[in-house]
Amino acid sequence: MTELDDLNPPTTPRDQALHWFTKSRLGTLSSQEQRECEAWRAASPENDREYRSLESLWRIADQLPQEEMRAIMDQTREDAPAFYRRRRFMIGAGAACSAALVAGVVGNHLWQGTPEFTRQFLTARGERRQFDLPDGSVLDLNTATQVTVAFFENRRVVELASGEALFSVSPDASRPFTVGAGRAEVLVTGTRFNVRRDDDAVTVAVEEGTVEFSAGPWWRRQTARLTAGYVSGTSTDHALVTPYQDDVAALVAWQRGRLVFRDQPLSEVVSELNRYLARPLQLNDGRVGRIRISGTVGIDVPESVLDVLPEIAPVVVLRREDGGAMLAASR
Repeated sequence: MTELDDLNPPTTPRDQALHWFTKSRLGTLSSQEQRECEAWRAASPENDREYRSLESLWRIADQLPQEEMRAIMDQTREDAPAFYRRRRFMIGAGAACSAALVAGVVGNHLWQGTPEFTRQFLTARGERRQFDLPDGSVLDLNTATQVTVAFFENRRVVELASGEALFSVSPDASRPFTVGAGRAEVLVTGTRFNVRRDDDAVTVAVEEGTVEFSAGPWWRRQTARLTAGYVSGTSTDHALVTPYQDDVAALVAWQRGRLVFRDQPLSEVVSELNRYLARPLQLNDGRVGRIRISGTVGIDVPESVLDVLPEIAPVVVLRREDGGAMLAASR
């Protein structure tokens, strides 16, 4: 079906930004259109500014109360031409976002309450650290991880900005423990579970107890209940992956200073090791990356992994003058 904005293309930078942004959010951009969008943004600072403005508006809209956003969505009639339907949605969202911004600045503490405890925890590349929280919970952070913790009277909230964390949560039914990671969220009252965030991709593994895992924006949010031994995560479109059983002890072996590989291609192994190494390890060709290996390596001293790899895989480590290293097939 031909859309109205295909017959009468928008001409102002704002309308053009709306055209490209909404098609992107709806998932209807072809590869060619994606390139055209990028070229349009690069052609003018004003074009890029209008597009980034819509991105900011959308991030705020995604955090609005569901009732407000549903009211906006109800106004976007499905039988309306696509361009006007998109325009109406973004204008409505913009008005709601403006109100949300004001309320967020003025009334955030009234809505959220004042936290009893708040702190940010960080680890550097290759570093692992353990922290005791005031409620008795224990927080183990893996390499290059950043979390913010806030405890309120009736809830405990953690935001995982990046990296990986193992949570040993002290039971307290009156104060649920929530871990947010982008558009994913884990809700518990007391249990032991691991959350890993790689950009927008999130993986949750439960070692003890039960967690409630939700993913996606509110209008198509999915929720699953995970028990011990089960893993789930988010797909490329932020949808929730069907929970499956896995060796959770192996997945959280990093907390004990080990990485466990189970019949995995060397390309995946190197990608994982590079989370810890100060200088990225490289492969000298694609064939080496297809070699499959099983084994375990220590990460307490990340660089020592380079001495172990030739013992568990048919490879040699080539040292470069700049201090980096490359893997090649052994002869």
